Amino acid sequence: MKKLFILMTILGALSFNLSLAQNAKPDTATLNFINHASIGGLQEVESGKLAIQKGKSADIKSFGKRMVTDHTKANTQLMNLVKSKGYQIKLKAIGEVVPDKMLSQASAADFDRIYVEMMVADHRTTVYLFQTYAIAGKDPDVKAFAQQTLPTLKAHLAAIKAIDDKIKTASK
Repeated sequence: MKKLFILMTILGALSFNLSLAQNAKPDTATLNFINHASIGGLQEVESGKLAIQKGKSADIKSFGKRMVTDHTKANTQLMNLVKSKGYQIKLKAIGEVVPDKMLSQASAADFDRIYVEMMVADHRTTVYLFQTYAIAGKDPDVKAFAQQTLPTLKAHLAAIKAIDDKIKTASK
């Protein structure tokens, strides 16, 4: 009976410690990564929707669809991870994500060029963000998410650079 009591006490203490860990706040670097990745991902989705609607070239429309699909998937994975970790984070800005004003107001003639320029810059920044956290992140689960997502982001960057090269070559 005494061994059972000790075992129950140990299990209870472990359960309590696990629940505390589940509700812990992420460190500042993890919180920054989650915020930037979430907001950036939502912006990619919104900009991708604009590319589908306003893009002139098939490449732009196709890339826009890819952004909507891939970034929606990544955003869902990240939010599920945040929720499963029990992190209490405030992402006010996420509800306020709108496409870039310059992009949404671009004329049909300028849209593709502006979209490509934005996507190249955004994906360079995003690859750097994910690469940095994948190497130095403290939360092992969020780090694994960054490592898992990074190849897709690098593929996006390569694809948009190829579209950029194609547009530049065509305009010469």
